[in-house]
Amino acid sequence: MIGGAALRERLGRLARERRSRYEACVESGSSPARERHSGYEPSLERASSPAPQDSLDRAPLGVEAFLPGGELRDEAGAVFVHERVRSDIERPRADWARLEAAPGDEPDLVALKSLGLEHALFLDLETGGLATSPVFLAGTMHWNGADFVLRQLFARHYGEEAPLLRALANTARGFTFLVTFNGKSYDVPFLRGRCLVHGVPLRLPERHLDLLHPARRRWKRRLADCRLQTLEWHVCRRRRSGDVPSAEVPGLYHDYVRRGDPYRLIPVFHHNLLDVITMGEILRALCRPRRMVEGGVSGAPTQEGVILG
Repeated sequence: MIGGAALRERLGRLARERRSRYEACVESGSSPARERHSGYEPSLERASSPAPQDSLDRAPLGVEAFLPGGELRDEAGAVFVHERVRSDIERPRADWARLEAAPGDEPDLVALKSLGLEHALFLDLETGGLATSPVFLAGTMHWNGADFVLRQLFARHYGEEAPLLRALANTARGFTFLVTFNGKSYDVPFLRGRCLVHGVPLRLPERHLDLLHPARRRWKRRLADCRLQTLEWHVCRRRRSGDVPSAEVPGLYHDYVRRGDPYRLIPVFHHNLLDVITMGEILRALCRPRRMVEGGVSGAPTQEGVILG
């Protein structure tokens, strides 16, 4: 198992290497190569960074200098998209999408197991902190029949919030279940409010499974609290590494918008990605027989954290 310090060092090293390559390209006047994921839709175009004017007027680094991605465009704007499959960043397991015996007293779990995981969209939002602040990062995950597809929509400036919301609303229409953690109290009301501000029509999946509530019913007597990272540690047995505290996320984004350097923002993508992956693991734990999960609640994590490459 890779320790937390080693993973944080790996994350920093990868980001520094990308930054060095990008700056070398800018110095020479060439275009930095960018990866494009094979799962992108035809409407997803490569993101571009402005060319340097001269050696004293260097183009600002864009987030695409650190993460493979592209632009998802519509008639009114564009939003940056970073997309991976889960097996790119974590060792695949045959049971990733397997839901076992859902408890009979949890109708949403029973319904989702009966319908199939491919009908569920996992969602986690990162926002500017206040109720009037923007949604700047929306992380989603869905099962495509062979792997989990992880997609992160990112507003590179405040003006890209509306395209982000439109892209997310369009994605959500294709699913029957929305899966969140504390989404009924936070993510969905916040999302509806921001869509109202921008006049974006929003039709979410007809059923919403907020994992916080069945998790509380199942583990509140065994754990000090049922926060996402508490469940991640004690139930899912996952060690989170290379993360950034939630309280720091809004400030990092506002600083990025002001300064244009995304280096310190990369761990926010990592934080968001870990959240949606952990939701999938919590869902699987909720659908396992109680004796299997309860017996391991206090055990030490056995899986390493994932890391953005």
